[in-house]
Amino acid sequence: MNLKRAIAGGALVLAVALIGQFLGTMAGNADGERAKVRLEIVWPSLMSMPQEDRALLVGLAMSCRLERRQAEADEVVDCLRQAASSPDAMLPRGTDRASVPAQLNRLLAHQ
Repeated sequence: MNLKRAIAGGALVLAVALIGQFLGTMAGNADGERAKVRLEIVWPSLMSMPQEDRALLVGLAMSCRLERRQAEADEVVDCLRQAASSPDAMLPRGTDRASVPAQLNRLLAHQ
């Protein structure tokens, strides 16, 4: 009887973990899609930009939680500028943190 309970308990824990992972993945995908839509307000050709530029924008968007902002160009730009100035911003590997505000300004000038 104890073996059956242990197996049932283990199966329950596994099921809860899998459901949690599935729900977390779906929520993350939804947040990513909302952030992408907001970035495309400012950069309609986002997906055709060089990978390095997209990676920078995605890192900044994740840092400032762009998906939680209003879907308006001014909100998007404000959010990204805040992240670009933050010492805690998530940036692509090898990015010079001090040059990020200038890189963002360059991207904004070529929208």
